[in-house]
Amino acid sequence: MGQHVYWHAPLWEVLLVILVSLAFLGWLVIRALRRPSLSAVLSTIIPALSDQPLFFFDCVKGIMCLNEAAEQTLNNLPVSRQQFLLDVLTETLLEAYEEARITRQQGWPESDRTLIAAPISRQPDVVAGVLALVTTETPLPPAARPADKRLAMEAEAWLMLGPTLRLHCNRPVVHVRRVGPTTAEKATATWQEYQLSYMEETLLRYLLEYQAEVQTLETLFRVVWPDDEVDRYGLRPDQRDRLRRLVCQLRRHVEPNPRNPRYVCTAHGIGYVLYLEGEPTVQ
Repeated sequence: MGQHVYWHAPLWEVLLVILVSLAFLGWLVIRALRRPSLSAVLSTIIPALSDQPLFFFDCVKGIMCLNEAAEQTLNNLPVSRQQFLLDVLTETLLEAYEEARITRQQGWPESDRTLIAAPISRQPDVVAGVLALVTTETPLPPAARPADKRLAMEAEAWLMLGPTLRLHCNRPVVHVRRVGPTTAEKATATWQEYQLSYMEETLLRYLLEYQAEVQTLETLFRVVWPDDEVDRYGLRPDQRDRLRRLVCQLRRHVEPNPRNPRYVCTAHGIGYVLYLEGEPTVQ
């Protein structure tokens, strides 16, 4: 036989419980509404961040604006170049994410500005996202490493790709002229020698054969890895990542400033292209 339990309480106690519950609920709502935005937090920590466009990127949520300056930057993009500038932004952030390195894109979104993207890692070799900002910062030059002077004397054995880059005709060797600070008062330019791997040399010489002509990702992948099958719909993510890493390694060996490529350039959304400069005499 079931039993029934009844709670007898004065009306004022019931009203008190209801009022306390409503007060607590109201306090939670106020706390939620008064929660500061990320932009406000950043500007409170460092006031200058309120004027510094900040972006965050990951493969799940894509590109996110972290403050009002970033939103204004996207909203103020010229209509005629809006899609192109957005593609450049996406490509730069994706490059930093996949290659796990700091990337720079000079001239974004204006000629006097630079987009800098830095990967954020939870653990070694695992990138959780990319933090990017727009600034006028100029990248620092890499450290110098001397070249073999005896090898450089063979002027006829070198292909001069520019005032800061030369490639040996028969050997997988490049000389790069880089500027590195030697004292606090002056900086000197020195030639540095790098030994290219077979894949780096193959990629560089193919780009040189078709200089100033944009080569698609699929074409370059087939040149370097001819035995790997390429799907008719394009490269798989792992194949695209393999090619990106190879280009990154090549830039470290042939670019005067790998953070700001001037020879092996990215054709956003298409592939890569090799641009040459003047042909000075060997020094």
